[in-house]
Amino acid sequence: MLSRRPRTKKSITIRDVAKHAGVSLRTVTNVINKWPYVTDETREKVQRSIDTLGYRPSRLASSLVTGRTNTIGVMIPDITNPFFGQVVRGCEDVLYASGYSIFLCNTSEDSKKQSSYLEILVDRGVDGLLIFGARSLPETQATVVQDEIPVIAEDSPAQNKNTTIIDIDNVGGAQMAVEHLSSLGHTRIAHLGGPTQRLAADHRLQGYRQALENAGILYDESLVLRCSPSIRGGLESAMTILQEKKPSALFCYNDLMAVGAMVACRQLDLNIPRDVAVVGFDDIAIASLVEPALTTVRVRQYDMGKLASELLLERLSGKESSQDVVKFPVELIIRNSCGDRRMSVKQQNEMLEHLLRLELADLGTCAPEEEKSSSGAGEG
Repeated sequence: MLSRRPRTKKSITIRDVAKHAGVSLRTVTNVINKWPYVTDETREKVQRSIDTLGYRPSRLASSLVTGRTNTIGVMIPDITNPFFGQVVRGCEDVLYASGYSIFLCNTSEDSKKQSSYLEILVDRGVDGLLIFGARSLPETQATVVQDEIPVIAEDSPAQNKNTTIIDIDNVGGAQMAVEHLSSLGHTRIAHLGGPTQRLAADHRLQGYRQALENAGILYDESLVLRCSPSIRGGLESAMTILQEKKPSALFCYNDLMAVGAMVACRQLDLNIPRDVAVVGFDDIAIASLVEPALTTVRVRQYDMGKLASELLLERLSGKESSQDVVKFPVELIIRNSCGDRRMSVKQQNEMLEHLLRLELADLGTCAPEEEKSSSGAGEG
């Protein structure tokens, strides 16, 4: 004998609220949408009915009235990269506090997937877009994003007229890193570059070349390899270039590649930093924990996520943006992967404080403003 399916609890509707409060449907709608033309007495009566009945307004219905879905699309290229985890946490902390939810899309460094997600997010009716680490999109793709949708993009081509670009100082950061290597006497400095169609990769290559020129070192195209911005990409590229070209230093597009390069050095029995110096970019948590600790260019990831969300909220509030491009500074963090001396006590304390702040951010606690560490502290 078949058992009957249990009866589901009837959903409370706006009509039930209106009947319970003894008011019209329009009045309940006006209260829910916070229209000002409702008396305090009526507003309190409707709210009591909502609380008593346990009514939850439909987001879809509200969006039809307000034209807003209270959702934000966030696109990142690699969800496994800790850099983007910190960025997204910064975004979420700000947006959640302002009543927004996010749709997180991981493009896996795939241009077609990136374009597809962009169309999906626009079709879903998101109120705004936050785009990080995007590949350069074909011009036709920009037509997908309407000018009414505000976009905040990091190192990305503008999607529409309502776009603000967060411009990380990739050129300056790369220049600082390579000039530090040249100041230590390195003249054969290889560059493990990022993927093609990535503005940040192009800009870091530009900074690398500018630093070589400033140091009077001839640019050698054979010392540059573009590869996947991952540990595996860094490992494979470093194995190739270390065996074939024998550089004395490696400047890597990001820290994950730098860690892969350090693994390659160990496999080839090369001592870091005596035989090969290694520098990364980003300053993710692992950069402080590898041995030797990695010299790198710090990008304050959590702060960048917060900034992106704050800029987006400004645009959503109707404020005119005073800047189409917002500069985001970086700083060189000198550790042990370029020199023989160990970190000073001051550097060790700064490293521990930095890791603590990252951990607080992971726990959902707003990270306090970090004290800027001196880019010249200690030996590299």
